[in-house]
Amino acid sequence: MSDYRPANPLQWLLTKAEPWQNAIGRSARRKLMRRYKKRAEADYRRIRAALGPGDICLDLGANVSEVTADLAATGALVHAYEPDPETFAKLQAKVGHLPNVVLHQAAVGAKPGTVHLRRERHYATDPTKYSVGSSVVFDDARMDQTNSVDVRQVAFADVLAGFDRKVAFIKMDIEGSELADLADLFARGDFSGFERLYAETRQHLRPADMPEILRLRKAAAALHTPDINLYWR
Repeated sequence: MSDYRPANPLQWLLTKAEPWQNAIGRSARRKLMRRYKKRAEADYRRIRAALGPGDICLDLGANVSEVTADLAATGALVHAYEPDPETFAKLQAKVGHLPNVVLHQAAVGAKPGTVHLRRERHYATDPTKYSVGSSVVFDDARMDQTNSVDVRQVAFADVLAGFDRKVAFIKMDIEGSELADLADLFARGDFSGFERLYAETRQHLRPADMPEILRLRKAAAALHTPDINLYWR
């Protein structure tokens, strides 16, 4: 299991300030994430080294394949989900030929259906760079209200139910949809479908979500298994 308790008095003080909705809280969150990101990256490398043929991995929010390609190199079977049609085409071009990669043009959320995917304001100038910010949740000044597309969304629970064995590793980076997926997961209380899940929580983009993020982190830390890490990148 990942251990993200404060490692020294400074981190303990930062943890105390982390929930505050002011400049001190924002600074504490940035400093903690810089430190915890290093732990999460080290944990990911350790987990990746143990993956191999016979394992199943999910890349939720695959973008243009960075993590998909990294996981596929272990020999594991990788199911990659990317909703944006233009980004999905790039993903196909890069890893679609790999025999152990299965691509899904879909968003992953708490519920199935059709959702509205917004792109960042600078997407048109550099789609590869700014496609990482496309979101079905965020609707702030970063987003281009004139550049969006309706996409298919599948339920996270349904994705997990589609396998005949436990998923070894899940990377969840789905631009704001993580909290709804995780809240639904903990509400259902069924953690039998996977061994490890690493999610990015985006608290720097919407600080008001911090109480819910802290609640989910506390719930994840209380689990003996699976390993749910909410400090990914």
